[in-house]
Amino acid sequence: MRKCPQCQQIYNDDTNFCLTDGATLVSVSDSFITESDMPTVVREAAPTVYNPAQTQSSYGQNQPPSYSGAPFVPPVSSAPPAKSNTLLIVALVGLIALVAGGAIVGLVMYGLSSSDNKNANAAVNPNSADQTNRTAPDNRKTDADERAEKLKREQEKLDRDKQKLEEERKRLEAQKKQSQQTPPPQPPNSRTAIIIDPPSNIRAAPNGTVICIARTRGTVVNILGSTGVTDNNGVWYYTDYCGSRGVIHSSQIRF
Repeated sequence: MRKCPQCQQIYNDDTNFCLTDGATLVSVSDSFITESDMPTVVREAAPTVYNPAQTQSSYGQNQPPSYSGAPFVPPVSSAPPAKSNTLLIVALVGLIALVAGGAIVGLVMYGLSSSDNKNANAAVNPNSADQTNRTAPDNRKTDADERAEKLKREQEKLDRDKQKLEEERKRLEAQKKQSQQTPPPQPPNSRTAIIIDPPSNIRAAPNGTVICIARTRGTVVNILGSTGVTDNNGVWYYTDYCGSRGVIHSSQIRF
C-alpha cells in the first residue's frame, strides 16, 4: 500500500502521487493501515443514458430529460500546485524596511552630531558674536561721520570760492560801467590837429601795428602829447582817434 505523507490518504500500489495535494506517495506496511484508512480508488464515470420515455409527464407537459448512471466525477489533476511567492515578497519587504530604517537612523545621528558641534563652538566663543554686533555699528557710524564731515568741508569751500567769483564779477562789471560812462581824462597839454595827407595810419606804437586809418583830409584829431620818439621825418604824437590811445606821425597832421 501507499500513503500520502501530507494528508495521510491511503492509495493502492499502482498510484504514485496523491490525488488531493499531488505529493509523492510512500510505501507503508499493511499492518499499519486501519480499517478507516482504506485505499482511495478512482473510478471512471459510466456513460450517461438518455431515456426518451421520460421526456413527457402524465399530464402532457414537457419535462427535462432524465439521466441514469453513476454521477460524473471530474478528474483530479496530478500536477503539483504552483508554489506561492509570499515568502519571497515578505523577505523583500523586510529587506527594504531594514535599509530604510538604517538610513533614517544614520540621518538622525548625523543631525545630532552637527548640533553638538555647533553648540560646542558657540560655547567656546559666547561673546564673539555680541562683540562683533556691538562694534560693527560703531565703526560704520564713525566712517559715516567722517564722510559727512569731509563733504561738509568741501561744500563750504565751494561756497567760499563761489562767493569770491561773484564778488570779482561784480567788481569787473562796475569798473566796466564806470569806464564807459566817464571819458578818459585829457592831458593838460592836449590840442587838436587836422589830417593833411590821408590815408593816415594810427598805430599802437611808433612804427607798430596799425589800429585804424583816417581817410579824409581835414579830419580833426585830438593830440594828447608827444611820445618823445623822433625820426628823420618828424615826431610821433599820442591820439585817441581810434577810441583808444594810439600814435600818429607829425607828417600826417597840422596844428
